[in-house]
Amino acid sequence: MDPLLLLLVFLKASALSIGGLSSLPLLRADLVIPGFATDEQVVQAIAIGRISTGPNGLYIVSLGYLVGGITGAAMALAAATFPPLVVVPAAALARKWLLTTPVAGLVRGVALATAGLLVATGLGIVNATGAPAWWQIALAAIATVLTYRGTIHPAFVIAIGVAAGLALGR
Repeated sequence: MDPLLLLLVFLKASALSIGGLSSLPLLRADLVIPGFATDEQVVQAIAIGRISTGPNGLYIVSLGYLVGGITGAAMALAAATFPPLVVVPAAALARKWLLTTPVAGLVRGVALATAGLLVATGLGIVNATGAPAWWQIALAAIATVLTYRGTIHPAFVIAIGVAAGLALGR
């Protein structure tokens, strides 16, 4: 894939996301559907991003590497870095306007739309990599219930998932 095109794909995803995995639907549409990447590569990049230190959104650097090697990783890193460097000074200038009720509603709406897109993308990735087993669905439901209120530390839930995966997995 052309490095400039890869930079533009990652720049669009980074500029239009609200952080974390919210760029995933755009990246999947621009990289997986045209055939530049596979769902397995996306899952690998997310796994690398989740176990690495730093922000969750840096999984795109791993995805850039899987798609375009060192050059792809450099393009993804540049694309992930540029939007915050533009938004922070702009937000400082528009602080009074950003604290208004309409903007708060806009942000809430974007967050809910992003959550819906993430669910749809997650289901697409799961279906593309094979139907999940009954225990995987049960484990996801249990993890959701345990973490809903935030009273149980996520590391404990991950440890439960690891133990269940080792006991029931392949």
